[in-house]
Amino acid sequence: MAAKWKFPLYRLDFATVQGSYVGQSEQQLKDALTTAENVAPCILWIDEIEKGLSGVGSNNDGGVSTRMVGQFLFWMQECKKQVFVVATANDVSMLPSELLRRGRFDEIFFVDLPTAEERKEIITLYTKKYIKAELSPELLDKIIEISDGFTGADIESCIRDIAYRVLANENFALNDENIITAFSNVIPLSQTAPERIESIRNWGKERAVPASGRPIGSTTFKKAEPKVRKVLV
Repeated sequence: MAAKWKFPLYRLDFATVQGSYVGQSEQQLKDALTTAENVAPCILWIDEIEKGLSGVGSNNDGGVSTRMVGQFLFWMQECKKQVFVVATANDVSMLPSELLRRGRFDEIFFVDLPTAEERKEIITLYTKKYIKAELSPELLDKIIEISDGFTGADIESCIRDIAYRVLANENFALNDENIITAFSNVIPLSQTAPERIESIRNWGKERAVPASGRPIGSTTFKKAEPKVRKVLV
């Protein structure tokens, strides 16, 4: 979006905004939002927004989350500059309802687990980026099958780990067997916490627009099976 519109992209991480002193978090959030206004027009990307605004109504943080949500909502309503806000969340159900009602964000999109065709594109992208290699059609098909239920982050992490092994160990062989073993050793979230995936999908079915254009939850994945971990050599 930023490249297409030719606008600068700025990332706001709520983890860095939160401070340990009274009023520090609110002030740092105000400073960040003011900075975004000063460099407008721009796109403000809030990564994992639920990490900073999910504690509304809790007394564990002394009401800091509640005040930050109120401050952020007021800014979204009153900001007159061209600051386009885009936020991502791993579990949007953790966010307060007032942040998600109509008029706050124009739309909520749900990104489901990637299909086989999408995994093919992701694998091809990251193998070129990290290991500078083009996989054979047979190997690519095998990895697509193994990576059923993987997220894009799972795939990237696995390929990046292979690249690190290549750099760290000159005797490590970048062959089909080791690549398949690396993917086989990964246990994705869809297998370790299928109930959580199903819960998030159910939330998205009622409140979000599928980003892929397909019905949410239409992408099925294999059930968890016992895995025998193999050692990469």
